[in-house]
Amino acid sequence: MRLLPVLLILLLTSARCPAQPGSVLPHGDFEQPDARDPARPAGWDRVDGLGVQWTKAPDPAHGKAIRMDTRISEQAMQAQWVKTGLTNLWNIPKPEKNAIAETYGLSLYSDAIPVKPGQAYRITFDYQGPDGGAKVWVRGWGMFQGEKQRRWETYVNCHGRNGVWTSCTQVFHPTRARPEVTEMKVMLFAFYPAGVSWFDNIRIEPIPEPAKPT
Repeated sequence: MRLLPVLLILLLTSARCPAQPGSVLPHGDFEQPDARDPARPAGWDRVDGLGVQWTKAPDPAHGKAIRMDTRISEQAMQAQWVKTGLTNLWNIPKPEKNAIAETYGLSLYSDAIPVKPGQAYRITFDYQGPDGGAKVWVRGWGMFQGEKQRRWETYVNCHGRNGVWTSCTQVFHPTRARPEVTEMKVMLFAFYPAGVSWFDNIRIEPIPEPAKPT
């Protein structure tokens, strides 16, 4: 008799966490928590909880998403990084009172995913926030001079307007100019003008032919 509630929970969870067929980036919809740290989105770095939050989107259709508030001051962000133990990732030696949008901005990395040699990809994502106030980077790593280094990158400018979700997309080919690239990460980045940016439904799909090298 206790199986029915469990099955209902599983069905409801599946409805909230739709699969992303065709995407090589796991958890681009931000619906799943990390198995070891429920406060962290699966497949992504820890969020600081102030400038970068993993929380419910403004509309229920988007479920959970990443929210970045670049109106927060450098001093407040530095204090939050110290509080949450993230100074190994983010650290401002002499933080000021100005909004972090004016200097460093805010960012969040995905886990690394493999890159297939000679493969072109398309990144697609939903953005809500100031027009031109954010970018989504794809960065590639590979062995160079005996150590793993960042060897390639591209980015998509986020165009849109506050209060409206906009779909952004771009084709890229990480190994065309850098055949040594073996893995890549997505980096969400919000900066100027100061405001609130949202990111959701990030997909990276292999495609047959690239439009042009990037």
